[in-house]
Amino acid sequence: MGEVLIFIGCPQIPVQSALVLHIADFLQDAGHHPIVAANPSAKQLVKTSDPKGHYVKDYIDLDKTIGDLADGTVHYPLIISLIHNNAGLTYTATIAAVSPDSLLLSVLFGEHAYDIAEEVEYPTEKVVAPVTHNTRPLLTKLDEVLEWAVLKI
Repeated sequence: MGEVLIFIGCPQIPVQSALVLHIADFLQDAGHHPIVAANPSAKQLVKTSDPKGHYVKDYIDLDKTIGDLADGTVHYPLIISLIHNNAGLTYTATIAAVSPDSLLLSVLFGEHAYDIAEEVEYPTEKVVAPVTHNTRPLLTKLDEVLEWAVLKI
């Protein structure tokens, strides 16, 4: 199967690293190769949570990834973006614009998740819950959407 991009930014909200590992595990079980595009801080937190690389083996730079998507150097059939602030929303809108052929999932979390979700104006499947420390309220819906998404690619 193919590569799937997990796109993450600022690691301010504690659940982000856990969500990345959960998604990566799901993708591996479905036969896909997860690649995490992250800023240095977010990358370090995920690597600290997965020191032996059981879930994520490949990391790439967030900004370079957008450039590579824009110039067509890379393509991912599925992009999963974790969003908890306006910067994450802006980055994801950019990804949507430069990767119109990719299936895009927007996972919105944090205490303002519903407000940020209302601002989404790009084509995406949204998974939304105002979680900060407990992933449980988000996982059932996330798993349902992931099952659907991996069948579409």
